[in-house]
Formats: sequence, C-alpha cells, structure tokens
Amino acid sequence: MLPRRALIGSLVLALAAGCTSSGGAGSLPDGPEVLARAAAGMKAVTSTHFTIKVDGELPGVTVKDAEGDLNAAGGSAGRAKVEQFGQLVEVEYVLVEQDLYFKGPTGGFTRLPAALAGQVYDPTAILDPDKGVARVLADARDAKTVSNDDGVAVVEATVPRDVVAGLVPGIDADVASRFSVRDERLREALFTLPNGAKVTIALSDFNKPVTVSPPA
Repeated sequence: MLPRRALIGSLVLALAAGCTSSGGAGSLPDGPEVLARAAAGMKAVTSTHFTIKVDGELPGVTVKDAEGDLNAAGGSAGRAKVEQFGQLVEVEYVLVEQDLYFKGPTGGFTRLPAALAGQVYDPTAILDPDKGVARVLADARDAKTVSNDDGVAVVEATVPRDVVAGLVPGIDADVASRFSVRDERLREALFTLPNGAKVTIALSDFNKPVTVSPPA
C-alpha cells in the first residue's frame, strides 16, 4: 500500500495530467480570427493552382471536376470533365481577356466569348475579392476551429447562399462548410449542400508566375 503522502502526490499528478490533456480544445485558435486572417491573406494572392471536385448533383453545373492554374488578372488554363448527355467528356480550356478557348476529345480549340465560361464554371472567380474565396471566408458564420495539426487549422462554419453562390454556381441555400487554412491562406474548402452533394476546392502553388496566352 502506498504511504498517504505518496498517494496524495499521485492524485495531484493525475489531476494535473487531466487538466493538461483537456486543455487541448481550449488551445485551438479562434475560428473567426483564423478565417479573417485567411480572407486577408487570399486577397493578396496573385495566382494559384486549383482543383475542383463535385460529388453529387449541383443544379445547373455540368462540371464534375477541373484542374488548372489561374491568376488574379482573370487568366486561367487547365482541363475539366464536363457531363454531356449522361457521359463525362474531358476538355481543355484557356480563358484569357475576353475570350474562352476550349478543345474537346477531337479537333482543335474553339473560341467563344469569355462570358460563356460562367454558364459552366468560371475558375477565375476563386481569386475575385468580391465573390471568391476571400469573401466566402470573411462572411462565413458561426466559425469554430475543430483541429489544429501540423500547422493546418480546420474550421467549420456556415456560408450564406448569396455569398457562396458567387464562388460555386448552383448553390441556392446556406451551406455547411469546412475550411483548411495554413499560413493564413486557404488550402481546401469543402461545401456540403442540403441535398448531400459536396463541392471541394483545393488551392496550392500560391503566387507562382502564371501567364495565360491564347492557344496557337
């Protein structure tokens, strides 16, 4: 049997350990502050590599996934998988100035007005300070940090429908969102729609030179 003094000492150590471990949640960074800093950080981003994935049905949007590079000047180039007549068709695209160029599985590039990009999905909206990720982060409500591991803070929040619609067309309701933030920049955003559909946007390679030119 342990002496009374040793027993009391063990209890004190156990209580101290318990307080330390339970304090982990309290040490998480403030959710609204994380998003506010990320919003400011994204406003300063001049270019990025992006991936977009749509899991489920997004009304009015035919893109199922896309990947490419874009700059804050409104130029972007990459590829996308678009649903047409129940089948996925992969296309290449170049968006520069007032023109959209796209190329399907066969043939060369076709030029269309850039305004038509919005009817499918306009990736340059991502860096638009008025309707892109910066505004989504700034206007998210009820933000709560759920983890902070290896420098990545994960924040859950709700984004109003009129705000998220500027970034992801086809969303007509407030959406539950999960943001992964590192170095005051958004690395990934996951939007879950009321119908169960999910949209994931991932960003990387910030501020690397991205020059977009019309295809030859």
